[in-house]
Amino acid sequence: MTPGHVPQAHHAFPDTLVSAYGYPYRPEPVAPPARIVRVAPRPAPVRALALWAAAIAACDVALWDGTGGFGLGFLFLSLPVSLAVSARRLRLSARLLGAAALLAMVCAKCIYSPTPGSVVLGLFLTAVVALHVRQRSVYVPEIVRATLASPMIVANRVAAFYGGIARLVRHTRLGRQHVLPVAVPLALGAVFVGVFAMANPVVEGWLTCAWGAVSSFVSLPSPLRVGLWGVLGVGLTVLFRPATRLVRHAFDMELAGEASGVSLAIARNALVLLNVVFLGVNLLDAAYLWAGSPPPGTDTQKYAHAGAFWLSLALALVTATLGVLFRRELAFDPRARLARILGYVWVGQSFVLALGAYRRIAMHVARSGLSDLRLMGVFGTTLVCVGLGFVVVKLARRRSFSWLLRRQLDALVAAFVLFSLTPTHLVSARVNVSRIRAGEYRPLLHMFAQARHAESAPSLLPLLGHEDARVRQGAAALLLDSEAALRADAPTRWTERQVAREAALRSLSARHRDIEAALEGAPRDRARNVLMDVMKGANDDWSLERILSIPAAGGDGRYEGLGDP
Repeated sequence: MTPGHVPQAHHAFPDTLVSAYGYPYRPEPVAPPARIVRVAPRPAPVRALALWAAAIAACDVALWDGTGGFGLGFLFLSLPVSLAVSARRLRLSARLLGAAALLAMVCAKCIYSPTPGSVVLGLFLTAVVALHVRQRSVYVPEIVRATLASPMIVANRVAAFYGGIARLVRHTRLGRQHVLPVAVPLALGAVFVGVFAMANPVVEGWLTCAWGAVSSFVSLPSPLRVGLWGVLGVGLTVLFRPATRLVRHAFDMELAGEASGVSLAIARNALVLLNVVFLGVNLLDAAYLWAGSPPPGTDTQKYAHAGAFWLSLALALVTATLGVLFRRELAFDPRARLARILGYVWVGQSFVLALGAYRRIAMHVARSGLSDLRLMGVFGTTLVCVGLGFVVVKLARRRSFSWLLRRQLDALVAAFVLFSLTPTHLVSARVNVSRIRAGEYRPLLHMFAQARHAESAPSLLPLLGHEDARVRQGAAALLLDSEAALRADAPTRWTERQVAREAALRSLSARHRDIEAALEGAPRDRARNVLMDVMKGANDDWSLERILSIPAAGGDGRYEGLGDP
C-alpha cells in the first residue's frame, strides 16, 4: 500500500492507519467525554470510635461508685447494643438471637436481685454476643478459645485501633499539621512544669493554687478513675474486635474404615463390667432406698444422705466414657454391634440411677425443707440426664464426638442460665414457710439464711401469726435484723438499686408494728437463740415433748439459749 492511498471502507481501517493518515472525507470525530458513573457508597456503620467511647462511659456509670442491680442491668444491656451497632454487617442467626434473649433475661434478673452467678453469666453472654456478631456458627469451645486468645491479641488490637484513629484524624480538616504543633509543645511544657514543681516549692505552690482554681470550676476525675478508663478501653477494644477463627464443623461421621480389634475388645469388656457394677448399685437402691428398708445399723435418711452429688458425678462420667469409646469407627462398625447394645443398656441403667438421685433429693427436702443447694442438685441431675440423651442420639444417628461435646457444653450453659435466673431463695422460703405453718419444725434449718436475703425475707411474714410463740418471736427477731440491714445498705446512686431489696424494705416497713408486736417484748438475741434450739432439737430427732419443753424467750432472763446462729 502506497502512502497516499486510502481505501473506501474506512470503517474497516485499522486503528494504526487512522491515527497515522486521518479520515479522507470528513474530519476526525471527537470521542465524547467518558461518562463517570458514581456508585452510591455503602452506608458506613456508626463510627466505632464513638461507640467505643460510649461503651467506656456506660461501664464507668455502671461500675464506678458502687455497683448494684440497676447498674449491672444497664451494663449488660448497653454493651451488646454497642456491639451490634458497630458491626459492619450484622450476621443474624438463631444462636445470636438465643444469646441475646438469654442476656435480656440476665438483665432482668440483675435488676431484680443480682447474684454472683448472674454477673458471671452476663459477662459470658456478652462475649458470646461479641463473637456471634462477627461469625454465625460459634459454640462453647470457640468461645473458650477466643477468651484464652484475647490476652495475646491485645497489642495487635490496640495498635490497629490507634491506626484507625490516626487515619480518621488524617481525613479530617483538623489534621496532624494542625494538632501536633500545638499538642507537642503543651505536652513538653507540662512535663517540665511538673519536674520544676517537684524541685521548687514556690512553683509547687503556684501549681497547687492553679489546680485548685481549675477544680473549683471543673470537676476533674481522679487518677484512679482515669486508670480505670484505660483498662476499660483496652478490654473493650478486644471485645469489639475479638479473636475469631472460622471453623468448619463436621458433625456427621463418615462411614469409612473399620475399628481395630483392640478397640472392639476394650469396648466390649469395659461395658460388660460397667453394666454389672451399675446393676449391683441399682439393686442396692431397690432394696434399701425404694423399698424403704435400710441396711442394718443405719436408716434410710443416712443411707441417702451423701449419694445425690456422687451419683450425678457418676452419670457425668458415663456420658464422657461413652463419648470417648464411640468417638470414631466404633460407632458404626458392624462388628461393634454388641458393644453398641451394651452401651444402650448402660445408658438405660444410668437413667435408673438418676431416678435414685432424684429420690435422695426428695427425701432430703421432705425431711428438712428446700434450699439452694438442693435445687442445684435437681438442676445438676437433670443436666446429666440431658447429656445421656445426647449420647443416645450420637449412637443412633452416628454423630461425631465434636457434635457431642458441643451439645453437652450447650446443655451446661443452659442449665447454668436457668439456675442463675431462678429465684431460688424465694422458692425455697415459700416452700419452707408453708411447712412450718403446718406444724413442722425441721424446715426452720434454712430460715436463718433465707431471712438475710432481700429476695426471700418478706416470705417469713406469715410466720408472725404462728401458733407457737417461739416461732413467732424468732421470726420477728430475724425480720427486724433484716429490716435494719436493708436500711443500713440503702443505695445512694441509681446504679446500686435493685427491685428485690426495695420491695423487701417496703414490705417489712409496712409490717413493722406487727413485727414488734410478735416479738412480745423479748430481746432479739434471746428470741433467735430459742428458735435456733428448737431447730437443732427437731433436726437431731428430739422427741416432741422435749422440743415443746424449750421455753419461749421472755423478758425475765430465765432462758439464755444454747448458741448463736
